Parts: sequence; C-alpha cells; structure tokens
Amino acid sequence: MKPLLVFATDMEATAVSALCEGVQTAVCGVGAVEAAVGMIDIIEQYKPQSVLLCGIAGAYSSSLKIGDVVSVVSEQTSTLPPIYINKYSATVSLPLKEVVSNTVMAVGAESSGAEIENMEGAAVFALCHRYGIPCAEIRAISNYVSDSREQWDIPTALKALAVAIKSILQ
Repeated sequence: MKPLLVFATDMEATAVSALCEGVQTAVCGVGAVEAAVGMIDIIEQYKPQSVLLCGIAGAYSSSLKIGDVVSVVSEQTSTLPPIYINKYSATVSLPLKEVVSNTVMAVGAESSGAEIENMEGAAVFALCHRYGIPCAEIRAISNYVSDSREQWDIPTALKALAVAIKSILQ
C-alpha cells in the first residue's frame, strides 16, 4: 500500500499531484503547531497505514544544492532551550541521501549538527510515533538558510520533489 503523502501547503501538494497521478495527499499546515493539529485531523480522517511527509527545506551549507532531494532520518526540535529539545526518527527508509533536520519556528536557527531545516517534521514524526504509524520524510532543497525569501527557488525544488516521489512510489 502506498503511503499517504502529507504536505505543509496546498501549493506543494498540488505541484506534486500534477506530476504523480493517483497519489493520495493531505495538507497538515505550516509550522509545528499547525502540523500537529493538522496531523490529528489527517490521522482521524484518512487512518493512514504509513505517512510520507513531503516538502521543501533550507540547507545549512552548500554541500547540498538547490533541487537536491534528501531523506530526513532524524528530526530535532530547535530554538528551544536544550533541556526541551526532542529528537524523532523516521521509521521507514528511503533510497536517498540521508540527513538530519531541525524543525524550526523561524528561518535561520543554528544548525546544531543538522544539515537542513524545515518547520513541520518533528511534529509530524511525533504524531506518527504516538499513533504507531510508520513514517518517512522527503525534502527538496529550495534555498540556503541564509537566503532571503526572494532567493528561494521553489519551482525547481517542487519539480525535483515530484520526480523523486514518483520514482520512490513506482
């Protein structure tokens, strides 16, 4: 059975659905709070057998290029005092370069050993773990953390993301 593809935004879901026919998608919302609340609704509505969180991300260094697609194997909450930082792991492996990611509340947090940052990963992983749902995460690099929003290349990232998802699901 194919996983339920979960996205933070309608724009991401629509771009991928256009290139990957027949996939089931859901939108959880942007940011950890919205993603957590959205995932509860998604779990109740879809009762997914597995979840693949999909989206764009910022890279901390130029070792990752715009349009690179990676598998997040570990998410850590960021921008919290160290005593409250939690780490969550993917429970499904993907055939992509593996990275560690920060889930941030604002762009530009310290990397703390992470290679990329996003805003929903830890929340989605936490809910999937809580409900015993196998999960993985795939991200396409749209920008570097230091870039201004105007410099992000979202179209390139979304096209690369769709191609990678199509390849994985075949």
